[in-house]
Amino acid sequence: MRRGLFGWALPAYSALVYIFLYLPIAVIVLFAFDAKAIPGLPLQSLTMAWFKSSLSDSRLVGSLLTSLRLAVIAAILSTALAMPAAMVLAWRPMRMKSLVLCLVLGPVVLPQLVLGLALTILLRAAPDLIGQPAIVLAHTTMTSSYATLMLYSQFLGFRRSYIEAAMNLGADEFVTFRQIVLPLIWPAVVAVLLLAFTDAFGEFVVAWFMAGFTETLPIALWTSLRQFVSPKIYALSALVILVTLALSVSAQIWILGQTRRENQA
Repeated sequence: MRRGLFGWALPAYSALVYIFLYLPIAVIVLFAFDAKAIPGLPLQSLTMAWFKSSLSDSRLVGSLLTSLRLAVIAAILSTALAMPAAMVLAWRPMRMKSLVLCLVLGPVVLPQLVLGLALTILLRAAPDLIGQPAIVLAHTTMTSSYATLMLYSQFLGFRRSYIEAAMNLGADEFVTFRQIVLPLIWPAVVAVLLLAFTDAFGEFVVAWFMAGFTETLPIALWTSLRQFVSPKIYALSALVILVTLALSVSAQIWILGQTRRENQA
């Protein structure tokens, strides 16, 4: 009887957790199709006009493109910085490694308000960086921390015998990394890139301190919400949600396929 109860309660609890997580997202997507000027329940009629209106809004589209560009740059930089750091932490003997790992994790565990204020004070020495360079620097600082930890765990399980075999056959360090190490850790690199991009794309608090006259999509949405919740915001948010989910599912399918091929090999 107890086993049957737990067998029913666990799926129900899991379903409630997922409903709690995804219900706000579903509401945003639903309201994006509401024909009323002030979306709300019940829906009287559906329309696609808000999507066209949002894509024709130069301010929203400009902030979206700015966020995409800065997030891509920050994701690439953080992954490029995290990879050698993770290799050193995983493969080199080091004293007080646990302390170093705690310091690497610092920008993640610090409140974003404190981090944004600290970076603002630091960048007073270089006021010309305020704006897009400062946002990229701040997002790279934040995302490189957990990118390092994710790649560190990947390198811990890496078989060093592959590298030794390649070096014994005459390959130098660059060739070994490009032809042996990188293909084997590529699924983890893609996962780190996607996670860093997602975090940088949606980050608001630190970007608000660093922005100056630059307007990213979260900043544009926040300033719009202070005045009037336009249905265009729901439509653009729905587009971002759907594209993000599609990219995440596609990347996950690709990573699973790569992992399956590696296990079969």
